[in-house]
Amino acid sequence: MENSGWKRYLQFLDASPYSTSLLASNLAPQERLETEQRIRVDRMNYSLFPFQQRILDNIKGDALVVGLPTGLGKTYLAGAFIARESSTTAKRVLFLVPSVPLGVQQTLFARKMLNVKGAYFISGNIPPEKRTGLGVWKAGYIVTTPQTFYNDFLADHERELRAAKASDDPVSTLKGMMGSFQFPFDILVADECHGYIGETDGYSIMLSAKACGVKILALSATPQLHSPIRLGELKKIFGQIEVFSIEDPDIKAFIPERSISLVRVFVPPKLLLVYNQLANVIKDYKEKVKRAYGAQHLRGFCKGHPLCISLLALRIMRTRIVEDGASSVLNYGIWRLRELRVGSKELGGKSIYDIYRETLKSTFNHKFTAIKEILRRNKFEKAIVFVESVESAKQLGVILQGIYGLEEVAILVGKGSMTMEQQASALLHFKEKAKVLVCTSIGEEGLDIPVADLEVWMDPPSNPRKWIQRFGRVLRQSGKKKVAKIYALVSMKTHERNKLMAVMRRVERVYGFTQELREEPLKLLESGQKEITYYI
Repeated sequence: MENSGWKRYLQFLDASPYSTSLLASNLAPQERLETEQRIRVDRMNYSLFPFQQRILDNIKGDALVVGLPTGLGKTYLAGAFIARESSTTAKRVLFLVPSVPLGVQQTLFARKMLNVKGAYFISGNIPPEKRTGLGVWKAGYIVTTPQTFYNDFLADHERELRAAKASDDPVSTLKGMMGSFQFPFDILVADECHGYIGETDGYSIMLSAKACGVKILALSATPQLHSPIRLGELKKIFGQIEVFSIEDPDIKAFIPERSISLVRVFVPPKLLLVYNQLANVIKDYKEKVKRAYGAQHLRGFCKGHPLCISLLALRIMRTRIVEDGASSVLNYGIWRLRELRVGSKELGGKSIYDIYRETLKSTFNHKFTAIKEILRRNKFEKAIVFVESVESAKQLGVILQGIYGLEEVAILVGKGSMTMEQQASALLHFKEKAKVLVCTSIGEEGLDIPVADLEVWMDPPSNPRKWIQRFGRVLRQSGKKKVAKIYALVSMKTHERNKLMAVMRRVERVYGFTQELREEPLKLLESGQKEITYYI
C-alpha cells in the first residue's frame, strides 16, 4: 500500500501545477531577448520587520549576512536590498543559488513578491547553444546556479582565478589580471554562500564581481559559517558581516513564543524486547571487532571489514527501530545476519527477527498514532513533521494523505527517492496548498520552507545544527499565531530522552540561547488506547 501510495504522490507532483520540472522550463525565456534588459523594483508585496530593516540600513556596500538560525527572512532582506539599489536607477541583477529547487523558489519569489515579471531562471538543463540562441543573459533579473554562469562567462579565465585565489589579496590580484573583462550585472546576490569557499565556481564569481566593482550581498544560514577558514576567505571579499542573533531585542520581539513539549510514547513490549536483544548482539560484535582489529575500530565508522560493517549496521538499526519505529527498518539487509535469525530459549525458541515480524503485525509503527493524535488535537495553519528515516517519512506521509487527502499532505525526502525537481515540487505543494509537510533532514536546511506554526519531531535531532535548523522552521511570525508549538516524541524505556536532553544542552552551549522544555499531559482519547503514554 505504501509503495503504491508513494508512486501515486510522485505522479501527482509531476503532473500538478506545483511541478518544478514544468515551471523551470517555463521560467526560462521562451523567445530570443534582443536587447540587454534592466529592472527596477517599484513595489514589494511585503514589508520588513524592524530588525530586518535595521540590517538593511546598515548595509552600505558589499555585505555578508549570516542568519542565526534559519527562518529569519534573509530572502526578504535580499529582495529589499535589490529594491533599494534599483529605486533610482534600473539595474541588472544576478542571483546565485546552489540548486535547481532553490532556483525555482527564488525566481517565483522575484516574480510574486518583487513584481519582477521579467525574472528568469537559467539552469544547466538549457544547452549552451540554446542559451546563446535565446540571448538569456540579456535578461535584467537572472537566477542561476554558479556552474552555469561560470561556464558561459568565466571558464576562459580559470588560470587568472586560480592565481588570484592563491594570493593573500585575491581581489586586488584579479583586478590586474582580468584585462577588459566586465562583469555583466550590477548587483550580485549569492544565496547559501558558505558552500562557495575554495576552488568553486561560486567563489570565482564573487571574486570576479568584487574585482569589477559590482554590489554584492551574500546570504548564509550557517552561524559563523562553522569554520574560521571559511570566514577568513569571505572576509577577503566582504568588509561588512552582519549576523542575526536571537538575543537581539528586535528579533526577540519578532519571534513567537516557542513551546517545546516532550511526548513520551509507549513502546510495545515485543518491540522493546527486540531493542534490548539487539543490544546484546551489538555487545557481542563489539567484542569480536575488538579482538580482531583493536579497540580503535569501536570508536570510528570503519567500513573496511565485514565485522565492522555489521556492527555499524546493527547500531543504526537499533537506533532507528525506536526513533522512527519498527516499519522504518523493514527492508534493512542486516536482518539476514545469522544471529538475528536463530531461535533462542530466552525468546521461547523464536529468533529476534521472528519477534520483530510479530511486532510489525500488531504495531506497524508505534509513533504514527502519536503524530496523528497531535495533528488532530491542534489547530494549525501549517505543520511540519520531521522524520530521520526515508521509509518512515514515505509511510507516514501516505497514511496522512489517506486521512486528510492527497493535496493536503506534502512529502519531502532525499534524492534516492525523489529527483531534485520533485523535491522542489513538494515544497511548492506545501507552500501553495498542503497543510502538512512530512520530511526528512533534507528539510532542515538550504531550502525555503514556508512558515509553520506546528512542528513534530518524530525523533530527537542528532546534533545541535539539526536542532537549530528544525527550530528555525517555526520561528517566524505568521501574523495570526503567537505561539509556535513543537512536539518532540521519545520512546519510553529507551535512549531517546537522554539523547534529546544531551543535544539540547549542546545547543545552549554552542549557540548561546536557552529553550524551555515543557512536559504537558497528553491524555488518551479512548480507554485502553496505549500507543501514547505521557508522564510529567
